[in-house]
Amino acid sequence: MIVPLALIGLVSLPVIVAFYMLRLRRRDYPVGSTFLWQQLVRDVEANAPWQRLRFSWLLLIQLLIAALVVVAAARPFVNTTSDLAANVVLIVDTSASMGTDAAGEDRMAEARAAAASVVDRLPDRGRITVVAAADTAEVLVSETDDREAARHAIDGLAATERIGDLTDAFALASALATRDSDSTVVVVTDAAGDELPALGVSAPVVVERVGETNANQAIAALSALRRSGGAQLDLFVAVTNPSSSDATRRLEIYADGALVDARELTIAAGQRAEALVTTVPASARTVEARLAGSDALSLDDSAFAVVPAADATRTLLVGEGSDYLESALALLPRLELYAVSEAGYAAAMEQAEEAGTPYGLVVFDGVVPAEPPHAAALYIDPDADGAFGTVNGRGDGPVIERPDPDEALLRFVDLGTVHIGRARKVDLADGLRPVVESTRGDPLVAAGQVGGGRIGLIAFDLDESDLPLQIAFPLLMSNLVDYVVPAGEGILPSSMRLGESITVGVDPLIERVSVASGSEASEFAVTDGRLTLPGADRVGVREVRVISDDVTDGMVIGSTAVNLFSADESDVAPGDATRISDMGRVPAGGPGDGQPVRSEWWWPLALAALALLAVEWIVFHRPTRRAVARAFGRRPQPLGGSPQ
Repeated sequence: MIVPLALIGLVSLPVIVAFYMLRLRRRDYPVGSTFLWQQLVRDVEANAPWQRLRFSWLLLIQLLIAALVVVAAARPFVNTTSDLAANVVLIVDTSASMGTDAAGEDRMAEARAAAASVVDRLPDRGRITVVAAADTAEVLVSETDDREAARHAIDGLAATERIGDLTDAFALASALATRDSDSTVVVVTDAAGDELPALGVSAPVVVERVGETNANQAIAALSALRRSGGAQLDLFVAVTNPSSSDATRRLEIYADGALVDARELTIAAGQRAEALVTTVPASARTVEARLAGSDALSLDDSAFAVVPAADATRTLLVGEGSDYLESALALLPRLELYAVSEAGYAAAMEQAEEAGTPYGLVVFDGVVPAEPPHAAALYIDPDADGAFGTVNGRGDGPVIERPDPDEALLRFVDLGTVHIGRARKVDLADGLRPVVESTRGDPLVAAGQVGGGRIGLIAFDLDESDLPLQIAFPLLMSNLVDYVVPAGEGILPSSMRLGESITVGVDPLIERVSVASGSEASEFAVTDGRLTLPGADRVGVREVRVISDDVTDGMVIGSTAVNLFSADESDVAPGDATRISDMGRVPAGGPGDGQPVRSEWWWPLALAALALLAVEWIVFHRPTRRAVARAFGRRPQPLGGSPQ
């Protein structure tokens, strides 16, 4: 099948033949004199314009070129069938793992090629929506039948530093599929741990999986702690090797940009290695851990930490006393711990305020005050309602539900072997979220922000569990304390994840701030003493500075370290694509089967025409022919002569 109108160009064939019949054919001969050729000149002048057509290779090549160009312009094609429906939603994964670039594998380039092939397979008069999906979804082209526009959008796709989450992308695809039942969702991804929504879409889901390598190592944890009253700085680093082969990597530690430590780490396949670095100067403000060399994903080869201030946080423990709890809190170098009974709580808080040394953290062990403190609070086994929520009795033998592996408050914490005798049933207040739940859905550990203050909750008595006997206990307490009393400089927590947004309180006199990450900076407005910062899109240290006309201009009021720290993204091995294709709720044989699509083959004809044009130029253009002859060592022939 063709476009018939283009065949009008075939009229060029007889025109070319006519030119050959009309032209006078002369050949050049070298002669000593033109006197004897005057009669020949008169004969030529009398020669008729129309001549008998003679065979010519040049004529034949020109006719073939014209024919090929005309047929190619007619865009010949054959009808085939496509596995796609008339409306296609193309989701291209741009999460961090798609930035894998190993020897012979550029995962994002493969994704662009796979997405372009989807455009080529569109049915006749089909429409396509192109969506870039990382932790959120971005529509690049919406329901268009312009294939060039779709290809242009695909060519501009690049991997981000965000964690993969296809929830928003599938929500968009579901809305489009509901509006047009003749739809197909195509996902181009490496299927490396992307989050998926709980509900599927009412359309077939086709997965174009890309990627092959798994040769990657990553810095999975970086934490700086002050000891000996702030005189010593200890750095904890964990390096994972999710690949299938053992690896040896050089770990380098930089303090404020200067190299202070380097060591070799050997990490077994599928395992991780840990290092405690004690050579970092106590005066360091920022620390970077870096894996030297290269692997499949360079993004997770660096991690940053903001060193906590040397000043300790005055902490008040209220209750009858628990050796386990007191020991865990006393081991945290950031805390200056004091203890008081429930009866002495009010007096202790009042005395601290009068002395100008208020407590920055109050830990209530089995106690709930009548008025919540004007400080961060941690409640353990509360016996009454409080700022954290309402207590509705106890439940016996709660079983811990498997927690979210990406939960920051459970970093390095394994609760799989913890047993609990009884726990409070708590309805959490607005602003708190469960961190650990029982299989019955009751929160066992929770955290959040209520009324501008941060709150942590452990809903069971430590003495009625074996948690204090586990290595997870001091780690959990450290994480909870770091959350309710951020260890960073100023208004920001010490560390944040890529894409994590935050709203913080600042001095109401501040109207604008500058947020710098590396060499890039952006300005944000402060509204009624509240500053909302969008999630960072790159790894590094983020600083918040005041923009003002007075002496406070440029003053740093907050800094935080932004890191990837995602086991799913660092494990770059392609995952199971069936869990994504199973999101489709339409059985086989539904919409999309057997849709007509044109398979055009004009481009081989165009290439053949170009090749013949090159042959004509080389063979019949004399200067080119002579140059080719000289290049191949042949003796040039005299003009108009025959080979000797």
